[in-house]
Amino acid sequence: MPNAHLQGWFAASVPKAGSRAAENEDATAADPKRVRFAVADGATEGWQSRAWAQHLAGAFIRRPPGPADFPGWLAQVRRNWKPKTPKNEAWYASVKQDQGSFATLLGLEFRRSTDCFSLVWKAVAVGDSCLFLLRGDRFEVAFPVGSAADFGTQPPLVPSSPQRECPEAEWLTGRAEPGDLFLLATDAVSRLLLDSSLPPRRVPIVAAALQAVASGNGKPVVQLLGELQTELKDDASVLAVSVAEQ
Repeated sequence: MPNAHLQGWFAASVPKAGSRAAENEDATAADPKRVRFAVADGATEGWQSRAWAQHLAGAFIRRPPGPADFPGWLAQVRRNWKPKTPKNEAWYASVKQDQGSFATLLGLEFRRSTDCFSLVWKAVAVGDSCLFLLRGDRFEVAFPVGSAADFGTQPPLVPSSPQRECPEAEWLTGRAEPGDLFLLATDAVSRLLLDSSLPPRRVPIVAAALQAVASGNGKPVVQLLGELQTELKDDASVLAVSVAEQ
């Protein structure tokens, strides 16, 4: 196998139709030097879920957890969560604050394999933000949701409050090959990629992602997501990572 390394990456995010960018409750984070990437989707019903999603994604980038230390990692992330209370907040916000914040989390990290010629990857997921691995002309991986029918209205969420139990995280590992394209997407985009009952969306989304990675400019994906806003009916985010051909 040729010596594998990352070719490039980009992230794109748009708010739901009719919303301002500041109301987008999705978050993306990346550290290309340490080859760590994450997306998180804040739950609308939570308190400051946009900020919690950003905090979660950033925490993964700073120090990714493993299966054995995920509970301890989350406990530290919660201790470091110190959101600012906005001025003139509505009276019902205190009720939401007591309930806490909620978000999905999807994290992906790469490491050099022991043979030093390839990359291995590990992904963690809580909720319905999904990882897709495109190899050639087909998706080799759709994780943790594998079918459009499996999306629901109440996905597992990471809660900010230590009084609330976090659903068990799911894990997946693999080996990257030259030419692989990894897509991390929040649920609105993931559902389109998996839903065969809709007009095919996989081809234009993947084509835009490949164009963005090759150019180092995420505008093609931002433009496409903007065109799909009415159909998506939610905030929409995509983070793409490509492995070089040689």
